[in-house]
Amino acid sequence: VKERQPRTDPAMNEPQAVQKPAKPQAKGLDKVLEEMKGPTEISTVAKTSADWDNFKDKSGLEEQLEAQASSNKAFLVKQDFLKRVDLRKFELEKAERDLVRSQNKK
Repeated sequence: VKERQPRTDPAMNEPQAVQKPAKPQAKGLDKVLEEMKGPTEISTVAKTSADWDNFKDKSGLEEQLEAQASSNKAFLVKQDFLKRVDLRKFELEKAERDLVRSQNKK
């Protein structure tokens, strides 16, 4: 049984499995800047959210958006109102049905 030898790169005369690209080590100020840099990738959602927050801060739009959200024209305000009306109608109809049932039992 022959023992397998790792393939070698003829130009380097070193086994390819051991060969790694040399990364220069940062020194001094470059090292500090590299440590401070942190993650460079940012998601599209995070970038868009940050851009929107900055735009609202610069243009003073935050107060207008909050006022619009709580006004009678707002979609969620209308939905809450319609749910309350529907619940109130159901309760009135239920009370009416209960009254009819109690009268029929007598």
